[in-house]
Amino acid sequence: MIKKLIALTALVGLTFAGSALADGAGCGLGKLVLKGKSGLVMNVLAATTNGTSASQMFGITSGTSGCNANDTVQLEQARESYVSVNFDSLSKDMAMGQGQTLSAFANLMGCSVGAQGDFARMTQEKFEVLTQDSKSLLNGVKKEIAVDPKLSAACGLS
Repeated sequence: MIKKLIALTALVGLTFAGSALADGAGCGLGKLVLKGKSGLVMNVLAATTNGTSASQMFGITSGTSGCNANDTVQLEQARESYVSVNFDSLSKDMAMGQGQTLSAFANLMGCSVGAQGDFARMTQEKFEVLTQDSKSLLNGVKKEIAVDPKLSAACGLS
């Protein structure tokens, strides 16, 4: 199971890395502010700006700030694959309210590092409802994030 997790994480990482190499830090406020600048430092600054301002999430969902709506489809497919492949391990982590599989899932759901504890608590509290099957898990988590003011502000549901 760990091998599957590593393989899927690598696949998702390579997908996003390929995008990052082509577009630097991706889309968002950072890309707009640092337009025309290149190099590792500029890409890190752009990515940091995108992450801290949440402009990338808004841009992807609205198709603005240099974002492409197709990125949303790829992210959703990565989420579905991750939950499907890691359902058993993810369910165990959710029951405990912690674990690597759950942390990786929180990242994939766009949750900031600071919100991962709240995300883990929510999945633990809603464990019985969320863990019927992989499809209902992903949809249920999205609904729970959307109705929780703290999580909806800290997690990017593109």
